[in-house]
Amino acid sequence: MLEAAEMNHWLQRFVIEVRNKKGEEYPPKSLYSIICGLLRYCKDMNVNDKNFLDEKDLRFVTFRRVLDSRMKELLSKGFGTKVKRADPLSLQDEEHLWQKGVFGMTNSVSLQHTAFFYACKLFGLRGRDEHRNLDCSQFEIGTDQTGKYVRFIGRSTKTFKGGLSHLSLDNKDIKHYSEEGPRCIATHFQKYLEALGNDGIFYRKPLEGNSEQTVRYGKQAVGINKLDLFMKEICQKGGIQGNFSNHSGKRTCATQLYQAGIEEQEIMGRTGHRSNAVRTYKTSNETIQKKVSHVLNPPRDATETAEGSFFEENSSDEPTTENTSVLATPPMKRQRTTPEILKDVTNTKGVVQFSNCNFNFH
Repeated sequence: MLEAAEMNHWLQRFVIEVRNKKGEEYPPKSLYSIICGLLRYCKDMNVNDKNFLDEKDLRFVTFRRVLDSRMKELLSKGFGTKVKRADPLSLQDEEHLWQKGVFGMTNSVSLQHTAFFYACKLFGLRGRDEHRNLDCSQFEIGTDQTGKYVRFIGRSTKTFKGGLSHLSLDNKDIKHYSEEGPRCIATHFQKYLEALGNDGIFYRKPLEGNSEQTVRYGKQAVGINKLDLFMKEICQKGGIQGNFSNHSGKRTCATQLYQAGIEEQEIMGRTGHRSNAVRTYKTSNETIQKKVSHVLNPPRDATETAEGSFFEENSSDEPTTENTSVLATPPMKRQRTTPEILKDVTNTKGVVQFSNCNFNFH
C-alpha cells in the first residue's frame, strides 16, 4: 500500500483526470461517491490508518482542497445540475392504468403487475433487492374490527440489517386496510397469493390461463433483469410517459402521503427511512406549482376586469381541500379600481341619485 504522501499525490491526480467510458467528466456528487468507494476499499483491505476524507488527518489536507475545488469547478460547468430521479405516479396515472386493464385480475400478468406496484406503494419496498427476496409468507390477509387488510412483515433491508447496531430497531410490520369494491387491494393480494399456493417465492413466471384457472404461475422465479423492468413495462403498457423505474413505486408512496398532509413519522414508517432523507420525496404537484407561479407573477393590469382574474373565489383552477393538501386560504382578489366601484353604486339607467358626493375607500 502507498505511503500517505504518495497517496495524497495520486489522489489529487485522480480527481483531476478521471473520466467515464465516454471520456466525459463526472458530476460532483458522483466524483465524491467514487472517492468514498476508494476509501471503503482501503478499509476492506485493512488499511485503517489513512482516512483521506477525515478533516483531522492533516496528511491529506491538500487532496481535500483539490477535491473541493474540483467539485466546485464541475458544478460551474453545469455538471450535476440536472438530477435524474425516478418519477412518481400520480392518482390520474393510476386511474389510467386501471382503466386500461394494466392493473386488475383479468389475467396472470395484470394481477402480478398489480401486486408488484402496490407492494411498492403500500409498503415502500425498494427497487430490486427487497422484491427479489420477497416470500409469500411475508404477507397475510385478514379482517378485524377496522376492516379487511393486507399485512406485510419485513425482513432485512438496506436500513435494517438486524445486527448488534440495530438491536433497538424493529423490522417493518404494516397493516394496510383496503376499501371494499372491485379494486380492493386485499382481494387482489389474496387471489395472487392463492394462485401461488401461499408458499414460496413471491414473483414467479406467469402462465397462460385455462378453462379451470384464468390466473396461473409456474414454479420458476421471475429473472432479476425482468423484475428490474417491471415498472417500465407497466408504464409502457399504459402509455404513460416519464422517467419510471422500480423506485417509482416507493417514490409514489412518499409523495402521495406528503401531499395528503400525513405526518413525516408515519411516512418514514411506510418507507423505512431512518433519517430526513425521506424529505427528498417531498415534491409539489402541478396544482401547487401553478398556484405558486400565479402568486409570483407580475400584478394584473388595472384595466382588466375582475372576472378574468385567476384568484376569483369560484375559479376552476383554484385548488380545493378535495384535490390538494395545501391548507385552504382565502383567495386573493385583484384590487378593483375606483371607476369600477363607482360604476356599481351609480344608477346609470335612470336619474342620478348621488351627485357631488365624496367617497373614501379604505
